[in-house]
Amino acid sequence: MAPTSAAVIVLFVLVALLFAAGAGLYRRVRELELATYNGVGVRLGAGQNEQARSAITTPNGTTLLVKINRQCSICEDVLLAIGKLAPELPPDHSFAVVSDDPAFDKSLPGEVRVIKDPAIWRSVSVPYAPALLIVDPDGVVMFTTPLGSGDALVDVVQKAVAVRKEAQR
Repeated sequence: MAPTSAAVIVLFVLVALLFAAGAGLYRRVRELELATYNGVGVRLGAGQNEQARSAITTPNGTTLLVKINRQCSICEDVLLAIGKLAPELPPDHSFAVVSDDPAFDKSLPGEVRVIKDPAIWRSVSVPYAPALLIVDPDGVVMFTTPLGSGDALVDVVQKAVAVRKEAQR
């Protein structure tokens, strides 16, 4: 086989592998994007678990719901950020933490509602944890996002509070 032919074949194989890897990566990015928007516009506890909605929401206020699980490696950082943010929130915003661990015993400010019911944890239908869901007083999920750190939580909460202030003007 001529060296030129071998080089062309090797380059063709490499381009085909690169194309396949790019297609797979694109598919995974689309799945993550769709998972991020999963649940937006959905009412929590609709039809199946009305207890979930009443435990999570507050009348006349926006609930910043943080879903964590017991195997989460970054949840401690997220909980520390919640502890710092909770006292500074406007009166119409509140934090709720929902955990799948019935023995959850992390120290959080009194303003933060902690829900330790695994059934309620399962009813929060985002496929990732830790997650932040912004829920209106009727239990409708207005926004969801995965949380990669406490700083990500701070950024999203500050933006949500600013948007709410703009809307009230």
